Amino acid sequence: MASAPWYTYLGGVLSVLIIYMVARAIPVVGVAPATTAIIVGQVLTAAAIDHLGLFGVERIPFSWYHVGGTLLMATGAFLLLKK
Repeated sequence: MASAPWYTYLGGVLSVLIIYMVARAIPVVGVAPATTAIIVGQVLTAAAIDHLGLFGVERIPFSWYHVGGTLLMATGAFLLLKK
């Protein structure tokens, strides 16, 4: 355990925080919008990690196709969240 990178320990802390926030959000916005928001957040985080090459991963530059797909996904999420 001592040889693991420091950021691997964030998984436990972040998991508790995410589960708490999801449990609070679902009664307010509903299951589908909450799930969509989670997926959008994960995809945007993954794209940022890839683009910046964080945590030792190979850099994958953000192209216009990525921008268009992200905008379409975020627009769909917005339309689901809109009441």
